[in-house]
Amino acid sequence: MIRAVIRAFGPAPETVRIEPYEPPPLDGGMVRVRMIASAINPSDIVTISGAYATRTPLPFVPGFEGVGVVEAVAADVTGLAVGDRVLPVGSAGAWQEVKTTEARWCFRVPDALSDERAATGYINPLTAWVMLNERAGQAPGARVVVNAAGSAIGRILIRMANRRGVEPVALVRSSAAHALLEGLGVAAVLNSSCPDLGARLAEASGGRGYDLALDAVGGGEGAILALALRPGGRMIHYGLLSGQPLPPGLPARRQDVVLEYFWLRNWVHAAGRETMERGLAAVWDLAIDGVAASAIEARYSLPAVTDALVHDGRPGRNGKVLITL
Repeated sequence: MIRAVIRAFGPAPETVRIEPYEPPPLDGGMVRVRMIASAINPSDIVTISGAYATRTPLPFVPGFEGVGVVEAVAADVTGLAVGDRVLPVGSAGAWQEVKTTEARWCFRVPDALSDERAATGYINPLTAWVMLNERAGQAPGARVVVNAAGSAIGRILIRMANRRGVEPVALVRSSAAHALLEGLGVAAVLNSSCPDLGARLAEASGGRGYDLALDAVGGGEGAILALALRPGGRMIHYGLLSGQPLPPGLPARRQDVVLEYFWLRNWVHAAGRETMERGLAAVWDLAIDGVAASAIEARYSLPAVTDALVHDGRPGRNGKVLITL
């Protein structure tokens, strides 16, 4: 069998290599899942780069999201059977032919959800759903701003917000990203690189500030979003696409708002199985009807993982890159 492995942190196309391996024996409570398809996500690329080196022991098999079929279960496992199609979450390791993992982290996928939608039906959809439904539910007409709006999760957030009667202000980096928002309900689309972004945001809110900002970028752009909030508003910072943290002095500048950090990994490990099942059921229903679905731009076999990673890093990419097994 083969798997993708990193033995030193760095740029993904340069550090991820294919190696042969043998799956470990099944201990109590474990299952073996033969992977069908896995997604490449920013969280994978950031981890491979070494951003979380202190909590990422090497060697490391990437892949936080993917779908597979149970091919073996330990004798004490109940509730799962050979042949079940599942999403194995809670750990990395989806970029290999067979993932050995704890049965408690495997969730059955409904038949109506295709393999491709299942392979992209966890990280982005569940992050968006938790933020909008459990952390910052907004009434129809709320003033919301979303950056990286042309990304897969940005478009999911906008579609979910539209379902709630909210049309966000969308920040994008390019005209190509702007085009990806066609057909979505947005109050305005702004270029996040414009020098007077703060003033343009204020104008788009009618001078009233925003009730909610959803920040996937961090750094200076995230700070601008926080400064655009109304008193009592909330910003949820959930991504680090800029590679830069929010400025350390930002909380002192906006003591009148709520600045919240959301990492899906932390939420997943704190939530009980019942909460996880409820959230996944909700987002899978939304994925089936297209609200929480991600476009797929390319598919590569596992041996071609380097080509997949190069493709994933192309500017202007407008869909997910999948690794098929």
